[in-house]
Amino acid sequence: MSILTISKLADELFLRPIVISMNSLALSVLISYVMSANGSIDWKPITICVTSDLLAMGADHLKDKEEEFASDCNNANDPRLASWFIYSRVFLTACAGLLALALFQCPISTLFTTTAVVAPALLWTTPIRFKMFELISRRLIGMFGRDRHQSSTSAPVLVIKRIPGMKAIFNGIIRGCGIFAIVLSALSGSGNLTDTLPFPWSVVQLVVWSTVNRTCHAIMTDVRDFEDDTKAGVPTIPVLLGSILKTKVILTACHMLVMLAFIENPYIMGSCLFATALVWMLGKHSPKKAFLFSSHSQSLFIIWYLLTKHI
Repeated sequence: MSILTISKLADELFLRPIVISMNSLALSVLISYVMSANGSIDWKPITICVTSDLLAMGADHLKDKEEEFASDCNNANDPRLASWFIYSRVFLTACAGLLALALFQCPISTLFTTTAVVAPALLWTTPIRFKMFELISRRLIGMFGRDRHQSSTSAPVLVIKRIPGMKAIFNGIIRGCGIFAIVLSALSGSGNLTDTLPFPWSVVQLVVWSTVNRTCHAIMTDVRDFEDDTKAGVPTIPVLLGSILKTKVILTACHMLVMLAFIENPYIMGSCLFATALVWMLGKHSPKKAFLFSSHSQSLFIIWYLLTKHI
C-alpha cells in the first residue's frame, strides 16, 4: 500500500476534482451560450453542473482516502493529514451551498433533472440492496400459496461501478447527456431557450460529441489503471477486452466516427483529432497528471470557439 501524504491528499481531494470539473464548466458555458435565445450565458445551470461534478468526485475521493487513512494506524498520530479531510468537507459543504442557491432560482424541473443526473454519481460505489423487492417477492410467494418457510436468500446487491464494462459508459452519459439536460431544463424554464442553434452547432452534435468524449476519457483512465484493475478484478472495458491495444483501437474508431459524422464542425473535428492523439500518446506508464489533458480535449476547442465570437 502506498504511503498517504499531504501532496497525495491535496491532489485527490482538490486538484483532480477541480481540474476535471473545468470540462463541465467549459461544456455548460458552451451549451448555455449556443442554446440561449439572446446569446447570453446563464450562470445558474453552469453552477449546477460544476458544483454537482465537484460533489460527486469529491465525495468519492474523500470516501476512498478516509478508508485508506483509517487502515493505517500510524496515520492517527498525524494531525496534518487529518486536517485535510476537514478542509475537504468544508469545500464540499461550500459546493453544496452554491448548488442549493442555483437550484433555488431555477424551475422545479431543473431540480428533478439534476437529481436524476447526480444521484447515480453519488451512489457510484454504494452497495444498493434491493430489500424492498425481496419483501414484495415473499408476499407474492405467500399469495400464491407456496411454502413461506423455504430457505431465504440474501437480497441482491448492486454496485454501479462494478457493472461489467458499464463504468465508463455511465460516466459518459452522466457528464455528456446530463449537462445538456440540466442546461436545457434551466433555459426552457426561464423562457430563454432558442429555437435554432447558431452554425455550426446542433443539438445532436452537442449530445453525441459530449457523451462519446466523456466516455472515451473515462476509458482512458481505465487504461491508466489497467494492471491494478486486472489484479483487483474490476470489470472495466480494457480489462474485459484483455488488451490496451484493442482498447486504443476502439477509442480511435469512436473519435473518428464522431469527427466524420460532424465533419462540418471544425471545433468537433479538432477536438476529436486531439483526443485521438492523446489516446496513443498516453499509456499505463504515463503519469496520472498527464491524463488530465485527456479530460480537456473538448475544453480547448470550446474556448477557441468562444474566443472567435468575442474577438
